[in-house]
Amino acid sequence: DVLSTAAKQAGETTKFSATQAGDALNYLALAGYDANKAVEALPIVLNTAAAGGMDLAYASDLITDSMSALGLGMEELSSFSDRLAVTSQKSNTNVAQLGEAILTVGGTAKTLSGDVVEMNTALGILADNGIKGAEGGTALRNVILSLSAPTDKAAGMLEQLNVTAFDAAGNMRPLQDTFGDLNTALSKLSDQEKTAALNEIFNKVDLKSVNALLGTSAERFDELSGYIENCEGA
Repeated sequence: DVLSTAAKQAGETTKFSATQAGDALNYLALAGYDANKAVEALPIVLNTAAAGGMDLAYASDLITDSMSALGLGMEELSSFSDRLAVTSQKSNTNVAQLGEAILTVGGTAKTLSGDVVEMNTALGILADNGIKGAEGGTALRNVILSLSAPTDKAAGMLEQLNVTAFDAAGNMRPLQDTFGDLNTALSKLSDQEKTAALNEIFNKVDLKSVNALLGTSAERFDELSGYIENCEGA
């Protein structure tokens, strides 16, 4: 049987046992992968688990659940896994923490203009500031929602600051651009006014994360997103 052969081959050629590979194939099957797709996906899952120092079954569950939350298809498995690996290499997080963050931000990230690259970049920057795992995912989700579906008070403050999260076509602009504009607008205010403005726009619990994004240079955004964009084979 094709699954048994794949599990045995993985056991002979990788650091994982045939039993562990079999568990991973079971998780892939539970995620809706047929036998051929599961066999095709297995080497990618093996590499991701090895890169992240993770249990193989946990890695396969994490990857398929994350991709499902983002609405990604099987054909994007390789690039998604490459991006997990390179983000963990180039920012202060690991694959397991990043996967947990992605699961938490979930489908909210679909509204980002830069898709998976922008999501990983933002999560990597939050991780650089000590905001990792589910905490980072929650923070990013809340920031996206605060900007894309602001309360009336928040919308009024954004308008007052002449900051918009959307382009002329009504699509969400890159977070980097919106935070750049917000930084410029806030620089003209006193510290007290700045704090009041941020409290109007964002949830108080997210201000640590908001300040981390505001305090990150455009160069760092560009550097990290560049690594994540061009990471085939990572």
